[in-house]
Amino acid sequence: EAELLREIRIQMRAKDLLESSVAPIDPDNCRREPRSRTASRTKQERLGFLQDKSFSFKPRINPTVPDFEGLYRAFQRDAIRRCETKEATRTKPFKLRTSNLRCRQRQANERTQVRHRRGAQLSKVSMQKSHSLTGLSSLSSNTLPVHITDATRKRESAIRYSQDNKKERDKEGNNWLEKHKKKCQALHKSVNSRAKALDPHRSLKEAQKEKAKQNWRNITERTKEYRKELEEMQLRVKNRPYLFEQVTK
Repeated sequence: EAELLREIRIQMRAKDLLESSVAPIDPDNCRREPRSRTASRTKQERLGFLQDKSFSFKPRINPTVPDFEGLYRAFQRDAIRRCETKEATRTKPFKLRTSNLRCRQRQANERTQVRHRRGAQLSKVSMQKSHSLTGLSSLSSNTLPVHITDATRKRESAIRYSQDNKKERDKEGNNWLEKHKKKCQALHKSVNSRAKALDPHRSLKEAQKEKAKQNWRNITERTKEYRKELEEMQLRVKNRPYLFEQVTK
């Protein structure tokens, strides 16, 4: 009975749903409205020339294809014909004669005089520098005059001073190393001598020598004993009577 009631309820519910249902939306009503006539007319006017195949304008066309290889050969022939070999430019030796001018010679003479004056007042180092400068000024007339500033002189003196200091430091370091080695050697000798004097035990070298001597003595004694026993055995064998002598007795 319960199952029958359940089936009846299902059928009644299905009928109610069917009656209360509504038909689906009509797709024809949902279509977009067609375009206006003016838009379609303007489109036809603008794009109407595409449909007409009888065009009035016809461009001129050159159907012949040029011979590119022949044109290239002709171009090469013309280029070879026009080509003119030009000699390369060669530089010629020349002399710079600015030092021969009078103004330059005067300046060089004035500089040499000033350098000589300064050289008399400076120390030995400055004297050496002045000699080098006069040597530079005494070059040939074709060379350009050389001017050395105070900064270069100071730089050279500083470099020379640093080199001298470095050499002195190296010498001091070498001397200190030699002295240190000598001290270490003397200390090592004194320590070894004192250790030997205070140590009651003998050194390994001395013990090894004594052990070798003792072993040599033992070996010699054993060889002597072996020879003595061998001689005694030989004497016993000699003095022993033969078997037939023992039987007769």
